[in-house]
Amino acid sequence: MGGSRVPTGTWGDEWEWSVRHRLAAELDAAAPGVPLVQQLLDLEPADVDDAALVEMAAAWERVVSWAAAAQSRVVQELARRRPAGSDGGVGDELAARLLLTRAAAEGKVALAAGLDVLPEVADALARGELDVRRAAVLADDLAHLPAPAAREVAVATLPAARECTAPQLRQRLRRMEIVRDPEGAVRRTERARERRRVELSPAPDSMAWLSAYLPADDAVAIHTALTAMADQHADEDARSRDARRADALVDVVTRWLDAGTAPDGTPLVSRQGRRPHLVLTATALAVAGLSDTPAHLEGYGPVPAQLARRIAAGATWEPLLVDARTGAPLARSTRRYAPTQALRDAVALRDRTCTFPGCRIPARRCDVDHVEAFDPIAERDQTCPDNLHALCRHHHRLKTHQDWSPLRTPAGHTVWRSPAGRTYRRPPEHPPPDRPPPLPLPDGVHVDFVPPPF
Repeated sequence: MGGSRVPTGTWGDEWEWSVRHRLAAELDAAAPGVPLVQQLLDLEPADVDDAALVEMAAAWERVVSWAAAAQSRVVQELARRRPAGSDGGVGDELAARLLLTRAAAEGKVALAAGLDVLPEVADALARGELDVRRAAVLADDLAHLPAPAAREVAVATLPAARECTAPQLRQRLRRMEIVRDPEGAVRRTERARERRRVELSPAPDSMAWLSAYLPADDAVAIHTALTAMADQHADEDARSRDARRADALVDVVTRWLDAGTAPDGTPLVSRQGRRPHLVLTATALAVAGLSDTPAHLEGYGPVPAQLARRIAAGATWEPLLVDARTGAPLARSTRRYAPTQALRDAVALRDRTCTFPGCRIPARRCDVDHVEAFDPIAERDQTCPDNLHALCRHHHRLKTHQDWSPLRTPAGHTVWRSPAGRTYRRPPEHPPPDRPPPLPLPDGVHVDFVPPPF
């Protein structure tokens, strides 16, 4: 990450550049640490030339690497203190404390574990010679190797790693592994195949990224098929090729959701008592065009009321009773252990996701769990909205086996206490009730509006 910023690469030009841009050269040579941080804080970006600005950005990047290496040492020590033979919930603790998704927190844990095995990579990261992404590539791609072999490959790769991008580094490692151990590469491919998956990531403007982790031949085959479908009648279509390819994917897949069956004709598996479907929650006023209050698309988040109105034209809508003060869905309690369908629907609509801080698993894919454990001899209603919440299977097990304890506040916050004794708060996700547009009323007349039960 360091190195001279020389136009032609000659020693004379390097010396001339250093003379003309002394501050930039000084920053280029500075090792990351507290003195460099203080120097950068003391510099005013508006007062330095372009060369110095570039080196300030590069210096801050080295500081980020230095800080990441220090953070990894802390995570390593935390993991060592947790019970042997389990992950100890380190990733979950970091997710709650840093307000990260579980995947992002587990990424920090994996990086720390990899750097513990690869001290040379850890040192290069701490010196700012590698950025976090390239260090993560080395840690991730070598994690499956025995520690001595992983360290050997890392040391051999480090000189090239300092001079290439993260994707280039990953390509080098893959080729090196295949050449070095072709049979092992086949075994690793089979293990990796078992982790194939599809993921959804919300994006701005009511858009989303749908990504798939697939065997290479399957991924190329799907892309080739979508491209072939996109090229049908391309001369008569004003859409871009990318747009036609995306639309072809939607057409191929959603027909089975609409039919409610898999391609072999068997019914799709129900969750929370209902067949798979899109869930869009909107106020009656927004659907009627009297309000622009955002709607909520389950699995994505807020979407404009205009989109809700467009979907409403071909959708089936159900009325929903809500609390007039908070907007939280309401349902009748029961003394039975198993919640009714109405209770499950109300909890899923209220919580929207797993109620562990940072977890984004949709509530309809979660368990509906009792916050306070169900007591079969108690005579009060325990299966009620205030004592139920959505928990994904992972965080349900965490609550049961890892000494994490939740409670639900009257305001709808879920407060978790970790094994370390710290508390983390997950606020409610349902919006406040909608209000109608002001009506033209005679002077002196005032009307209090009570939101309708939808």
